[in-house]
Amino acid sequence: MSVIRLALAQRCAPDDPSRRLPLLRQWCGEAAASGAHLLLLPEMWSTGYAPERMDHAHAWDDGEPALAVVASLAAEHGLAIGLTYLARHRGALRNRLRLYGADGELALQYDKVHICDFTDGAETALQGGDGFVCADLGLGAATLRVGAMICYDREFPEAGRALMRHGAELVLVPNACPMRHDAELGDVRLQQLRGRALENRCAIALCNYPAPQYDGASCLIDARGRLLAWAGDGPTLLMAELDLDALRHWRAEQDEVWGESALRPSRYR
Repeated sequence: MSVIRLALAQRCAPDDPSRRLPLLRQWCGEAAASGAHLLLLPEMWSTGYAPERMDHAHAWDDGEPALAVVASLAAEHGLAIGLTYLARHRGALRNRLRLYGADGELALQYDKVHICDFTDGAETALQGGDGFVCADLGLGAATLRVGAMICYDREFPEAGRALMRHGAELVLVPNACPMRHDAELGDVRLQQLRGRALENRCAIALCNYPAPQYDGASCLIDARGRLLAWAGDGPTLLMAELDLDALRHWRAEQDEVWGESALRPSRYR
């Protein structure tokens, strides 16, 4: 059995920027000590997803020293790290995820496609990304295909289907919104995400901010849409395990039963 152990850091980013990297170092230690292969943080953790900080003054270039620190932490702890931050991109601003492998090398970079640019949205100054990407990532003794959606992306079926076409086995979702206690939607976003996993036959790991900023509900969902682990509202480092062999076995079974007649990936353009 090939088990992937994930650590979902459902914790707020401190307002004082000087405290963020020391906290991240502490969390990396906790995750590694618990046997985690990958640590994921909530959306735009570099700013705490604060609307007043979504400007060029709080954005990072590719050469930002903090990114080099994250890479070194990954290598030091033998731990893949998924960090979302406000990025400068050719004069524009983007909501960017960088996933560093356990060797400290950049494994995947993804810019949020579906930005929240509606009226009074926090991301009106941001530019959407160019498309969805996946990468092969070594986690423990296994190598699996990993992709990403960021928050609002998960509300669009096309996002999940694009990642399915790229072969995603695990999709990382840094998040910053109510998932379970929305005043108008209740827990629809959480149930919707379970459907997204099932319809695309991939596991999904979501990491959200705790209360009072948002409502937690960080979770790991398997390829059948089942909740394998989930958090409450408060701050926590949620540990979750994914049986990669079981995921691949179930996907192969589904392909054998339903085959091309069900998914027809070549038809999605």
